[in-house]
Amino acid sequence: MNRFHACATCIHYGIEKRADGLYTYCRRLGYATKPNYRFNCWTPKPNVKRLMEKEAGKDES
Repeated sequence: MNRFHACATCIHYGIEKRADGLYTYCRRLGYATKPNYRFNCWTPKPNVKRLMEKEAGKDES
């Protein structure tokens, strides 16, 4: 896994503002989660994909 792999960088990560505070969850799985958790179903957001590709390009140079 790479340093970007975390729930907060996934397309399925959701946040809801509730009376008792913020509720973070996985829209796909329906589980409550935290930004730094990791699951195998991770699909990075487009901006995260670009950052990963940019870093991979630096490694090849």
